[in-house]
Amino acid sequence: MRFLDVDRIPVFEQEIATNVASEILGRQAETGGGGIGWRDIAEALYSGERDSLVTRIANDLTELTLKLGLDGICPPFVGTSGPKRKLDENSYYYEDEDTETWSVAKFQPDTKEYQVVDSSSRREGLKALERMAERLADKDPEVEEESLDAMDAVVDSIGDEVAIAGASTMGIPIEATWLVASVRRPDLVSAVLDWQVKRHNSLAELYRKHGADFILGGGDLAGRGGPVYPLSTFESVVLPRLRSIVERCHDLGLPYFFRTDGNVWPIAEQLFQSSGVDGYGEIDISAGMRIGEVRARFPRLLLWGGVDCARTLVYGSEEDIRIEAARSILESAPGRGYFFGSSNTIHPNVPANNFLAMLKAAKEFGPCPIDREHLRSSIVARAGPSTL
Repeated sequence: MRFLDVDRIPVFEQEIATNVASEILGRQAETGGGGIGWRDIAEALYSGERDSLVTRIANDLTELTLKLGLDGICPPFVGTSGPKRKLDENSYYYEDEDTETWSVAKFQPDTKEYQVVDSSSRREGLKALERMAERLADKDPEVEEESLDAMDAVVDSIGDEVAIAGASTMGIPIEATWLVASVRRPDLVSAVLDWQVKRHNSLAELYRKHGADFILGGGDLAGRGGPVYPLSTFESVVLPRLRSIVERCHDLGLPYFFRTDGNVWPIAEQLFQSSGVDGYGEIDISAGMRIGEVRARFPRLLLWGGVDCARTLVYGSEEDIRIEAARSILESAPGRGYFFGSSNTIHPNVPANNFLAMLKAAKEFGPCPIDREHLRSSIVARAGPSTL
């Protein structure tokens, strides 16, 4: 891939939590981001207030993007069907009639997370996956264009000023039953991933039609110790399907970013080269994925990430954030083919002031060509030369 010269390093975040956006805008805002935003979407779909929420999300994301001077935005995909039942103030029951599967998602006020706490796969194990694979075998995915309403509004407002991302996933869920199946019943996992590929390709076509500039794809597949399933599983089950997705995106003229946390060095050659992906995001520095090392080994990759959102952005000082931002930009050399941002998202537990400190650092260090001596001195002054 040929990188173009830029006057400054672009800044991108795939998601900014609703509560963080509210503090920055000085009023209640809706972004559809973070556990709070996901819960808000669930509640709106359950209560029949989807359209008004989508309008607020589009307006607030547009205002936030312009206020912060971001160079890219990823409007949330807001479907038209939601929870079947509300179990209590924070818990929602979902049911998929096509696959005869169900799940319960719960918002945890203390951690601000919204996640699945129970499901048919957890209760039934491989039996649930067998049923899912059988039901999906001959079924074409249905993706309603209405789900891209928020993207339409954002594109209409600022589509000529910022890059628009369309989010989609394909991969093996990091959940016990799925991981067991990836080893014992790869046929079941392959069948479900085949359906995911069809859905992804249908969605990519819609994203292109509705103004997306690139695809944020991939899916979590690693922890700090490395991939959560064997390399052989990645090579035989995931990689060929990833290639298929990337090829379709390229047919549509859409660059494809693979997003995942964790240490992916054990599968780096296959993931970043054999697959044909254009970019790598959610670069997890705390798991050993240093931007400079990735750039050195895979110079054609677009990169996105930099500041650790699990620790530095949550617990660090403004100076800690400044140093990590400087190091990320220095390692991104030569300052092209790189999007500066957090290592994943601006989630609900990131203090707004820390996010603003990160953006302030981007303005200081981001102009191109980058001032390497200024970057190095900024790091050494506080952290010492051994950190370079």
